[in-house]
Amino acid sequence: MADIKVNMQQWNSVSIADQEIIIKGLRESGALKIGDNIVADPAVQPFDENAHFVLKWNPFEDLCKMACDTAAAAAFTWCSANTAGAATVVCMAAAEAARNACRDNC
Repeated sequence: MADIKVNMQQWNSVSIADQEIIIKGLRESGALKIGDNIVADPAVQPFDENAHFVLKWNPFEDLCKMACDTAAAAAFTWCSANTAGAATVVCMAAAEAARNACRDNC
């Protein structure tokens, strides 16, 4: 459960019906979880709808790293199924080194 703080003046400028519609829409979209509450806070700066939306993550980098991790998981599985003893350890070490190199290049 989280308190999602928004500017009090902006929140209070819309009707209760609109507030309920906003809450419902944000829950349906997954932005608000059950138990989360929107809290009107005078200390929060007003949202500027003309400001550019800034991504707080790099989707291409994240997808690249996910691909590296997926390949490493497949390699670990291969190592387990096709090697034994010290060879398994070396195989997994190489797979992990390859994963790290791949992630460093994302």
